[in-house]
Amino acid sequence: MKKTMTMPETETARAWVLDRTRYPQRSARTTAVLDWSAVSPSTQSAVAALSTTIVDPNELLAPPSWWRPSWWRALTGKPRGYAQLTTEQREELRQAYSALHWPLLEVGTETRLVVIAENLVARIISDPAWAHPLLDGHRSVLGFTIELHMIAAAAHELLRLRSTTPTLPADDGTDQLAKARAEWDRRHVVAAHVEDALVDRVAALRAYEQALTPIGVALNNLQSVTELAAGAADVDRIFGQIIGSDYAAGHTNAMRKDIDDVRAGLDAQVAYLDSLIGPHRNA
Repeated sequence: MKKTMTMPETETARAWVLDRTRYPQRSARTTAVLDWSAVSPSTQSAVAALSTTIVDPNELLAPPSWWRPSWWRALTGKPRGYAQLTTEQREELRQAYSALHWPLLEVGTETRLVVIAENLVARIISDPAWAHPLLDGHRSVLGFTIELHMIAAAAHELLRLRSTTPTLPADDGTDQLAKARAEWDRRHVVAAHVEDALVDRVAALRAYEQALTPIGVALNNLQSVTELAAGAADVDRIFGQIIGSDYAAGHTNAMRKDIDDVRAGLDAQVAYLDSLIGPHRNA
């Protein structure tokens, strides 16, 4: 049976995210994003095939290392580049590229949400359960890159909206000031809705991370039960030589049922994971 994200789980994830936004975070590392809706599926596939970690647009579009002088390689340590991309693919990615300029001092909710999302994604893709072959359909690093870029781009727009909104004009009774105050109110309402939606997206990442824990436990259990079942025949053979084969046969069948039960529980957990963040399935 497919399990969906319940209200208590949603609220728990949101509460966790909101609690983290109360504390200072490091600087955001997502300093550029790509508008992936403007990138063709073939180019997305090429990028996905070349990267095993979250895609950094700055590195993606940097010249390959063999184009760079030796002094540049010495300064930067290990420039990589993506030499396998075609000229057309690079140009397509350049058209979708946007730089994000964050404040030097991390003081706002917008930046903190981006950092929290970065940390969550890093933990998810390094989780042993996520790397298991059973989750092949979920192991899309590009999918998490797209999600992170969408969160960062929206947070940056929210930061820009708030930083360009002046103080509330004083009410002098004129129609012009009434309209200005109405626009000021509208901006704050829009900003509040955008922030709320951002919290939801980051909370979905948190719920995804939380859902990996029982999957990891179930995978370990499945491995243990499978290994025990594989050796059960020898044990049953020895045991059967002493007291007969009926108990041995029943024990082997019970072990097979245990494997089926663990697999069924694992399938339910994977189905739940599948319900959390849809875009990753199709990235």
